[in-house]
Amino acid sequence: MDGYYRGNINDVKSSEVKIGNSKDAYIQWLITDRQEKSYAMRRFIIKPNGIIQMHYHDYYESLYIIRGKCIACVNNDSMELKSGDFIFIDSRFKHELINNGSEDLEFICVINYTKNMDIIPVNDECRDNVI
Repeated sequence: MDGYYRGNINDVKSSEVKIGNSKDAYIQWLITDRQEKSYAMRRFIIKPNGIIQMHYHDYYESLYIIRGKCIACVNNDSMELKSGDFIFIDSRFKHELINNGSEDLEFICVINYTKNMDIIPVNDECRDNVI
């Protein structure tokens, strides 16, 4: 690696997000533990009306919205996020993302590595009240 790693999103495999009933959501692992041992950087695309189901995990996440908009539900709060917005979600906070727009939602998500990287789906519904 020689102190840096360079890549292009067009060269990184995209996989379907497989968290519970998630649909029309795709992930690319841009930087992984093969390049960096303490964190990972991922790119997500959620198609219109797509969803990443409510879930939680031991690692934290920092998301930056590149384009599109979504409803983000974190614990008992619902909020709209749009291009230019960012959010930090602490470990073990349940959260869900719903693309409520007419275009693809694209965002970057940086996570830390923890001993337990399991993702636990939750059957809670996202609240309708957007803050």
